[in-house]
Amino acid sequence: MKELQMPIIYDQQQRIGYGGNQDWFHDEWAQKAGCASVLASNLYAFYQQQEKYNKDEFLGVMEEMFNLMTPGNMGYPFLYKFARTFIARMKQDNCYLKPVYQKKSKNYKHALDFVLKSIDEGHPVGMLILHHRAKELEEDNWHWICLSGYIESESHYRIVFSDCGMRREIDSRILFDTHHHNVFKMVRMQNDPTK
Repeated sequence: MKELQMPIIYDQQQRIGYGGNQDWFHDEWAQKAGCASVLASNLYAFYQQQEKYNKDEFLGVMEEMFNLMTPGNMGYPFLYKFARTFIARMKQDNCYLKPVYQKKSKNYKHALDFVLKSIDEGHPVGMLILHHRAKELEEDNWHWICLSGYIESESHYRIVFSDCGMRREIDSRILFDTHHHNVFKMVRMQNDPTK
């Protein structure tokens, strides 16, 4: 088992989130379409190495990211633009990263290897699920999530992820099913050795 530290959010000293939740936004459109901003906020907290936030403080990060990644009518389904915008923001804090993309997974192993390598190297993975036929993911279509860990068993892996402020787990064989109806893309960061 390996799990990277996602920000833990508190409100009045009670834990309310494993990562952020777009329902916390005050703006109605942000509540509906702010998942890219939440992912960016989770990654921001991770790379800033801040593990605990109060809700108002984390909401401030989410609002900043929403202003940088304001979704249009179709949300923010832009893999490359997401990464470029996030990297530019982190550079302002002298945190130099570069993206590694997996725009289309060839098969289950290709997707799984990408995620395991990333987690093992200490980098969470942003996953954009445009469409997934799995019942377990029916609420996650057209949605960004943050993959933060894995649990290994004899026959397969369970993937740990942050989704709307909740810590969730899913069978890797379901998440990385490359059936032609499933469309998902992934990006991870790595340290930029040129900086």
